[in-house]
Amino acid sequence: MINDNIIDIGYLSECKAVIMQQSSREIFKEPESSVTIGKYTVCPWGKNNDLPQQVMKKIKKSEVVNSNLLFNTLVAYGQGIKPAKRVIKKGKTTYEDVTDQQVLDFFEENDITGWWLESCTDMKTFFNVFPEVILSNDGKTITELSHKEAVYSRWTVMNKKTAQIDYHLYSSKWDDSPSEENVEPTPALHRKRPLKDLRERIEKGSKDRRFVIPVTFPTPGKLYYSEPAWWSIFESGWYDFLTMIPEFKKALLKNQMAVRFIIYISDKYWSELFQAEGIDVTDNDAVVKRKQEEYDKFNKFLSGEKNAGKAIVALKKFMAAGNSGAFEKYVEIEPIKGDIKGGEYIEDSEEVSNIVSYAMSVHPSLIGSTPGKNKGSFSGTDKRELFMIKQAMEKPFRDRILRVLTVIKRYNNWPEDIVFMVPDIEFTTLDEKKNGKKEVEKE
Repeated sequence: MINDNIIDIGYLSECKAVIMQQSSREIFKEPESSVTIGKYTVCPWGKNNDLPQQVMKKIKKSEVVNSNLLFNTLVAYGQGIKPAKRVIKKGKTTYEDVTDQQVLDFFEENDITGWWLESCTDMKTFFNVFPEVILSNDGKTITELSHKEAVYSRWTVMNKKTAQIDYHLYSSKWDDSPSEENVEPTPALHRKRPLKDLRERIEKGSKDRRFVIPVTFPTPGKLYYSEPAWWSIFESGWYDFLTMIPEFKKALLKNQMAVRFIIYISDKYWSELFQAEGIDVTDNDAVVKRKQEEYDKFNKFLSGEKNAGKAIVALKKFMAAGNSGAFEKYVEIEPIKGDIKGGEYIEDSEEVSNIVSYAMSVHPSLIGSTPGKNKGSFSGTDKRELFMIKQAMEKPFRDRILRVLTVIKRYNNWPEDIVFMVPDIEFTTLDEKKNGKKEVEKE
């Protein structure tokens, strides 16, 4: 009767009802306290310190969200990073290919294009990037640059004396209560002055040769982990709607369209129920068992002839929303009227796809996320302009990541005229160039 462990869709066969649950908001609750692992005090990322893992699970469930993220990552990546030599003559700036062998060797040996792609992926998904620099044995040169995946990254709680984060902690077991042996610590550099901090540590005789540089796209009120603007789709409920539509239609097909009711259940209903009964929400077995008991009550209430005329208001619960006089329904039962023909929720799917794409800064005409007819009416010129606007919006994201290479350039004493550029593709009309495109390099 229940799909998977903790579900978003359920089907009650006796009363022919589909249960729709909204559960996305729950994972975004702030942690109540820090987590101690050995000698390290970890600042949890999310209520149960597994928010990145939970977000990734949700991303995989939606082709719209998944595709939008891929599009945003590819646009941020552009044509990859290109080191260039800046030449200024008579007030005019031009760029030439780099001939400095030290710079060329660093880019080749460290697979900088791969590092750039990984960094763009985490920046667009989490607004947090964790680059690691590795120094030579004598500490005089940065020889390596690597990417630490955001999903497996956490910070220790800020040092009270310095008001700075001391360590970056790396583990693949954050959602499974890791021990100290499962965690790899790396000293973290000052998030605002990483170059100065690194120089001072080496000058003072630090034996550390690996450091993580904090890189974030800032969001208000988030000291440890930034929160992407597009995550609003989870807390607003639009993501739940987006994923419910295909699940609901699948339930209709699986059960031969024999559905009489849709039961909408708010996540707050479960939160209050579990709290009242003292059920630990981290105990998956207990949660599933209690949910099954509640489904049985719904099933019993809605099935059978003697319950046919019973008022369903008994299953509704309301909560006052501030002083506005408005109410929020915890449980709502919607009888399905008429025959199910298989074309339901097409317009709803179009609406929610547009709203989600709007939240993720992706115009539907560029990615084709909008279903239905007559959705490709934009001209080539319109699409070209939209794509150029999108590329222009990537500069602050790129600047945050490229800052790491600037730190390396300064520390390694590379030539001052070396700059790092991200070439973009600008599509033009065919009368300008036969292949319809030209490269535009941006510093």
